[in-house]
Amino acid sequence: MFERIVAIVDGSPASDYAVGASITVAREDAGELTFCVTVDPELSASGVGPTPLTELAMQLSRQMLHAALARARASGVPHATGQIVQAEPARGVVAFARAQRAGLIVLGLAPLAGVLRPFISSLAEEIVHETTIPLCVVRRPAQTTLRRRILVPIVDDDLARLGVSYAVRMAQYFRSMLLFCSFEDAAGERPAAQALSRAKEAAAAGGVAAEVLILPKDDGISDAIVRNADVHACDWIVMATHGRRGLPLLIEGSVTEAVIYASDVPVVIVRAPP
Repeated sequence: MFERIVAIVDGSPASDYAVGASITVAREDAGELTFCVTVDPELSASGVGPTPLTELAMQLSRQMLHAALARARASGVPHATGQIVQAEPARGVVAFARAQRAGLIVLGLAPLAGVLRPFISSLAEEIVHETTIPLCVVRRPAQTTLRRRILVPIVDDDLARLGVSYAVRMAQYFRSMLLFCSFEDAAGERPAAQALSRAKEAAAAGGVAAEVLILPKDDGISDAIVRNADVHACDWIVMATHGRRGLPLLIEGSVTEAVIYASDVPVVIVRAPP
């Protein structure tokens, strides 16, 4: 499905989770896997050749790539490759993924906490803003084998078709069952039921088995999504997003953002075209 997967490596525990998830996906998908390490170009901004900091950064980057590649080979992905990119992280990764014609970027997510959290962009948010290449965000160690269930929340009418279409393709490739969920609103269950019915019809047209859930909003939408992904033993959550940032995001909030910071299973984010 993805043809090439680009996994971001930075030496952090979250990065280790991303390496594991990308290996699992590449092994299942028979796609090509490339690990990417970014090195800040400002380390060599003096213009007089490599600095000691640059040389140290490159040495550490080579060590990280070597460890990721060894792990991939030991896990059944012998042809994985690695690349060091000297660029600002988000734009460098996106440019590299585009050049590689990647179908998926995999990123380990480190938590951001504190009162300044709404004003600080994570690398995941920056990447989603820069590209429509789907992003898989991993916050915890991923399963080494797939249980073949995908949770697909339908929380925005404008995005429902995009999320459903992408999830159906994933289910076809990974031989998975889809679990669509939506939420009651002030008018009762009918709007949610209609959206879920359309999603189930789309899955059936693609030859994919699907179930549906209508959930209460009592505990909050993002909490319900995360909880049901765990309860129903899902491998992934697939969510579509507008990729908003800045003041509109701060005012309106983002269900997708809340889910990626709470989910114990990988979250695949599909961004709507601008």
